[in-house]
Amino acid sequence: MESANARLSNIHNHLDPQPCSSNHFKGGSIKISPEVSDALSRGAAVVALESTIICHGMPYPQNLETAKEIEGIIRQNGAVPATIAILDGIPHIGLQIEELEWVAKFGAQVRKTARRDIASVVSDHNLFGFHHHTYLHGFTSSI
Repeated sequence: MESANARLSNIHNHLDPQPCSSNHFKGGSIKISPEVSDALSRGAAVVALESTIICHGMPYPQNLETAKEIEGIIRQNGAVPATIAILDGIPHIGLQIEELEWVAKFGAQVRKTARRDIASVVSDHNLFGFHHHTYLHGFTSSI
């Protein structure tokens, strides 16, 4: 168990994103929120949540209130919520409140992304400087 915890504690160092330039591909970046990173390093429970229901399932502000309520229930039960999204071409595991609010406010204007689209969305953004605020559908099983 100790070796597994040691490996998990180093995950943030391996996946911490580098700033992306509109002219250069800096691939391999994944942003893990500090709360999720801390939970992973301690071996605590993390519950992955897809963001599709927030942006495509309900109107604003009901979607934001529901997302906050679900995250609160997860925290009350001793786990850490990790809502999954691609923001500006970078996959995020665990959203800050500002990011969660953005997802909720823009709702259906946000592009829904399936697993098959992830590489294209991330590489298009990094190669051409597109600002896709894209959210994942069905990606939580990979966490």
